[in-house]
Amino acid sequence: MEILKHVVMDHFAHRNNWLTNIEVRVKLFYIGIGLLLNILSNGIIIPLVFLVTSLILLKTIKISFLNLGLRMIVPLFFGVFIMLIMGLHKGETVMLSGSFLGYELALKKEGLLIGLLLFTKMVGGVMLLLLLSFTTTISKICMAARWMKIPETIIEVLSFVYRYLFLLIEETETMMSSQKSRLGYVTWFKTIKSFGNLGGVLLIRSIVRAENVHTAMTSRGYNGGRVLTIHLTPLVKNDYAILLSCGVLLAFLSYFGFFVYS
Repeated sequence: MEILKHVVMDHFAHRNNWLTNIEVRVKLFYIGIGLLLNILSNGIIIPLVFLVTSLILLKTIKISFLNLGLRMIVPLFFGVFIMLIMGLHKGETVMLSGSFLGYELALKKEGLLIGLLLFTKMVGGVMLLLLLSFTTTISKICMAARWMKIPETIIEVLSFVYRYLFLLIEETETMMSSQKSRLGYVTWFKTIKSFGNLGGVLLIRSIVRAENVHTAMTSRGYNGGRVLTIHLTPLVKNDYAILLSCGVLLAFLSYFGFFVYS
């Protein structure tokens, strides 16, 4: 659980550096348009540019490769898996063949190229989201969401989910420590059984905690709606300058990726 706790902690976003000081609406504009271009791209150029650019920006604020690697394990795994599946089922030009457990397998060029495109889109999009999460707190994101007229219900759910995620982690750590003290992880069979019990009890306790919190908030007069009391300040000249720079960069990148290499 220490790895999971390290991954979801947002202490990086509370640091004081040039990326965290950029206005949240400017960052959301760049990330949002970047994700759209990343999805619509028909080549690997744009996703790779976003991947490298985000990595360079994060390194400027001293984010270690370990922190990035922990958050990229799952996307990289699924990306490689998708690339292999596409290579096995799409195309005609065989690049590599062999047998596995009595089955004849062949990786095809066309399928691998499609899988490579999906892989780069996945890692490029995840790096854009990591750039946002490493440099922006959840409270600022919620304030920007309110400014963009996103329904209050969505903002409320996002705030509560993020707030109680850490309580869920602490509860999980306590239960795992109790299971370890009772030798619940000494064998493979006991480990599987302990994880099953852990998941079931966590689900029940989450429901009970949610009901208790709802009762407590209702008794204090809360009937839904606004959960934030802080408002964003108006944009200043520096914010408009950065916003314009991001717009020019994204426009150039879209032209470069969609027309020059189309």
